Amino acid sequence: MNLDTFHHIVVAYDGQDESSAALAKGIQLSKQLGTRLTVVHVYQAEHAMNTGGVRPAIPSAPANGYLTDNLQNYPVAPDAARQFDDQPKNEYFDHSDEVTSRIRMKLDENQATGDVEILSGSPADAILAFADEHAADLIIMGNSDSGGLKKLLFGGVSDKVHHQSNISVLIAK
Repeated sequence: MNLDTFHHIVVAYDGQDESSAALAKGIQLSKQLGTRLTVVHVYQAEHAMNTGGVRPAIPSAPANGYLTDNLQNYPVAPDAARQFDDQPKNEYFDHSDEVTSRIRMKLDENQATGDVEILSGSPADAILAFADEHAADLIIMGNSDSGGLKKLLFGGVSDKVHHQSNISVLIAK
C-alpha cells in the first residue's frame, strides 16, 4: 500500500470504540499525508419512515452501531409504535446531530479538519457508494461487527465493505 496515492480518506463512524479507533487513525493519516478527510455515519432512513406498529431495527443509541445492517423490523407494542409514529424522523435527526457533534469534537481535539456526512440506507452500501461517488482512495472503519451466529447469518458491515470495495480498506482495531 503506497500512502502517497491517498488524496481522500473516508472514515465510517458508528459511535463504537472500534469506529473511534478508525476515526483516530483517519485523523492521523489525513494529517500526515495532507489528504482530505470525510467522516460518514449511516442510519437506515427507510426505518425512520415506518408506520403501522413497526419499530426501526436500529435504536437511536449507538450501542448497536452497524450490527443491524440486514436485520428486518420487529413489532413493538401499539402505544410505543404510536409514540414513534408521531415524530419518526426526530429521533434519527437528533441522533445524527449527536454523532456529528462527537465527530466534530474529535476533529477539534486533534486540530484536524474534515467533512462530516450523514448517509442513509444499508451501511455497507451507503459507505461504498459515498466512497465511489466522492473519489475516495481509502476507507477506514472499525471491526465492531458482532461475532458468532449473527455475523455468520447476516455478514458484517466491515466484511461487506472489505470484499466489495474497489479501493483500499483499512480495518482499525
